[in-house]
Amino acid sequence: MATIFEIKASLAGVKKEIYRTVRVDSSIDLQRLHEVFQALFAWENFHQHFYHDAQGQEIKKEDQVTLAQGLSMDNHFTYVYDYSDAWTLNISLLNTFDDNDTSKYPICVAGVRKAPPEDAGGVTGYEMSLEMIEEKKKKFSLITEWYGDEYDPEHFSIDEVNKALSNCRN
Repeated sequence: MATIFEIKASLAGVKKEIYRTVRVDSSIDLQRLHEVFQALFAWENFHQHFYHDAQGQEIKKEDQVTLAQGLSMDNHFTYVYDYSDAWTLNISLLNTFDDNDTSKYPICVAGVRKAPPEDAGGVTGYEMSLEMIEEKKKKFSLITEWYGDEYDPEHFSIDEVNKALSNCRN
């Protein structure tokens, strides 16, 4: 019997909330959890990352630390991806339960809004880009080229996320 953690990963600093709720086996190590976060937020794993525990200390040896060792109802942690953009996910534990079938995990059960694209300039660059897109200023063709003409920051597809997560399953 495996213990399953239902966790919420919320992107810090954005004006409009962006988050994913995912169920994962609590025995997953933090290195593999990094791969889950990449799939959840449609990032491409081009950059380095690190974790901080609830006391703000960097977590070392991620391949030797399990989610259960670092996360509880009383203790959260953060995941930071891309040292220059510093995308920061606040990770909190919502629920735990037992399940015999771990082959279906990780699985996303909820989420809100599209994640920022890779190398968008961090929260500030992303928010500025969204403002320009909303104002439809054609002189910013580089932004529409980077984000695409049909970029919709409100879009979220649980099916797309779970398809990406299928590569993270055993």
